[in-house]
Amino acid sequence: MRFGRDHLDVGISEARLPMTPMIDVVFMLLIYFLLSTTLANPESDLATALRAQEESGASSASDFQPQVVEVVMDRGSVLYRLGARELRSTEPLRELLATLPKDPGVFVRVSGEVPVGAAAAGIQAAKDAGFVRVSYVPSE
Repeated sequence: MRFGRDHLDVGISEARLPMTPMIDVVFMLLIYFLLSTTLANPESDLATALRAQEESGASSASDFQPQVVEVVMDRGSVLYRLGARELRSTEPLRELLATLPKDPGVFVRVSGEVPVGAAAAGIQAAKDAGFVRVSYVPSE
């Protein structure tokens, strides 16, 4: 019995990957990602809100203060606080929010002990008042 190298290599063949289909797939992916990408303007080209206000000449200190609705628990019931006003239900909150400017949006800050339903009601009141940008902020 001779065990030489010639007898061992008979059943083993080299595994070769076909490179042509792999290159085709890579190019197809490249074309797909190039065509599906949306190009946005660089941020340096966008006008800032401060520059727009300076050009129009209408700026005041109240323009830069965010509108914040605080949802807290007070003696076992939910309290909605907007500035100095304190409201016990969402209907007066919605009416008050409807009088505010809609462009800056509104933040709904919720303390930890407030039920989820009350937090959702505050967010919904802001949406019902016409706000498009409503942000939920958990209180720390």
